[in-house]
Parts: sequence; C-alpha cells; structure tokens
Amino acid sequence: MMQTPRILFFLSPLCAVLLAGCATTQVDAQWSNPEYSGKSLRGESVLVACEAPELTLQRICEDQVAAQVSARGAKPTKNSTLSSAGSPPGATDPYAVAAKRIGARAIVRTTLAAGPPIVSDSGPVIGFGLGGGSFGGGSYRSGGAGVTMPVGGARTTQTLSAETVLINPANGVTMWSGRASSPTNLDAGGQVTELARVLVEAVQKSGML
Repeated sequence: MMQTPRILFFLSPLCAVLLAGCATTQVDAQWSNPEYSGKSLRGESVLVACEAPELTLQRICEDQVAAQVSARGAKPTKNSTLSSAGSPPGATDPYAVAAKRIGARAIVRTTLAAGPPIVSDSGPVIGFGLGGGSFGGGSYRSGGAGVTMPVGGARTTQTLSAETVLINPANGVTMWSGRASSPTNLDAGGQVTELARVLVEAVQKSGML
C-alpha cells in the first residue's frame, strides 16, 4: 500500500510563546521601615526619579511612576523637569537637594536594570516524517526518519527588573524598598509600565500611599 509523505507541524515554540504571555510582572521582594509604619504620603508632595540604561527608558519610567503615584493621591514632581541650578557645591545627593527645594516629603527613586538577551525561535517548527512509498515518480523507503526546521528565524528579547526605594529627604533614611521583575513577552516600554504599576501598588499595600 502506497503512503504519502506526512508533514507534521510542531507548534511547541508557539505554545511556549503563548505560555509566556501568561507570565506576569510581580514583586520579588520588599521591605518596610517600621519607624514609618502608618505614615501615608497621600496628599503630600513627592519627588519621582528614575535611573535607567537609556534616556528613553528613564523618561518612560518617570512618566509611569508619577502617573501611578498621582492616581493614589500623592503629588509627584518628576526629577527630569527640575533644573539642576541652585544645587550647593559638593552636594552628594542631587535628589535630596531637589526634594528639599520643592518641599517633598519623600523621594520615590526607581532603578531599572536589563537582564541578558534571550534568543528564541519566532515561529513554529515544521517536521517531515517519511515512510515507505513513492515520491516524485520514484520510490523511497525510510525507517521513520524526520527533519525539522524553524520557520521565521530567531527573535531576541530582554527582561527588565526594577527596584523602587522611598527615601526621607530630611535624613536620607529608607522608608520602603521593593524589587520586581518582568516577563519577556512585553516590549521594553510595556515592561517599564508594568514594573511601575506593580511597585507602586506594593507601596500602596504597605500603607504608605
């Protein structure tokens, strides 16, 4: 009995991508200073500052953190909108200087860090399973040999992580700190947006917003 070639579509890489989409940005660790327990910053002025490997990510970060802080009742001022003029010579902490200048009760500083690039297939893999039969006018026989090949080439993604620290500008004491990481299924801007959201949510749950 003649058999025709069997073409199998292996969708495991595609399934992996779909499963990655189920991953969520989450807080990995957080710490609260008991001395500031119950001291909410709602209605208070805060300075929002971000540090990032690129200027674009730094500005996105400030925009997103400021928006999240504002939505929870505080009054944010983005550090990038302030002039550095007026800082005293030898000042070791420009954020503290800026915060005191605008009368901020806290500095909300977020630091972004990039993980190593991850290379993955961007499409499914096609596998050819061959059995005995005829093909192209001739005959062939195979003991179930198969050939697989990727479709679509490789895709490079990169994860981002972030640490947010709330600092009392009056004495430099850390009031709260937390760290979060993001999945690779989001672009860089989407990762920053999600990191800002989950970290500020964590600040709110701690009672400080």
